[in-house]
Amino acid sequence: MSSNIGYLEYGFSGRTAIITGAGTGMGESCAIELAKGGAKVALFGRRTAPLEAVRAECLKYTDGAIALSVDVSDRDAVRAGVATVIETFGKVDILINNAGIESPIEYGHTPWELFETLEPEEYLRFFEIHTLGHYLMNLAVVPSMQANHFGRIVNITSVTGVDAGYSSPAYTASKAAAICQTKAFAKKYGADNITVNSVAPGMVNTPMKAPSPPEEFQAVADITPLGRVAEPIDIARVALFFAQENLFVSGQNLIVDGASHV
Repeated sequence: MSSNIGYLEYGFSGRTAIITGAGTGMGESCAIELAKGGAKVALFGRRTAPLEAVRAECLKYTDGAIALSVDVSDRDAVRAGVATVIETFGKVDILINNAGIESPIEYGHTPWELFETLEPEEYLRFFEIHTLGHYLMNLAVVPSMQANHFGRIVNITSVTGVDAGYSSPAYTASKAAAICQTKAFAKKYGADNITVNSVAPGMVNTPMKAPSPPEEFQAVADITPLGRVAEPIDIARVALFFAQENLFVSGQNLIVDGASHV
């Protein structure tokens, strides 16, 4: 769910943003809030139906919104998608790398059970989406950002990439790699006025978490000082802070989990 927040001072009007994993959850909220701020938005995802629904919502606030089926782990698909965005809108100013997959942990079980059961292909798939996907998307948009001497890249990671918490070793390792890669890109492209930061959520109430029983949500809320599980808009607000025009912050990873890990 989104909310009506004033982002005009963030300088989104006239900007072009790509959001991956934009069909649901955090990506959907980021896209809608950017549209409310006046940005033109390009929605990337693997399933077209939810992307089109988000596009329709974005068009209530902006005159520029397109939806493209893109697998972020496929270099050719990424390049083609970004080329379409530039052909349509002329540039890319903002990239939010949100596409992700979850670890198959059922409530009542522990991540320790996955240490000896993950097949290599399954293990590597987390890196293909969470790390390689960021890498391919970043490289595809950087030339446009360099040409305009402006870019804002925001990578959605996870608190488990910091503390190796409740998840599989593949998930936590891929998120940790994404955080480190964020810092590397920030150092490499800072001279081009491209900032690169990451947001590390805890548990978020997204469709990806729909199979989780109420007891799991309550258990997380009980150990969270702010007393609840995050909503997608909570993460979008932080992502958009990092996407704003006047920003002297780069190479940082901000944990957004209601103070569960302090």
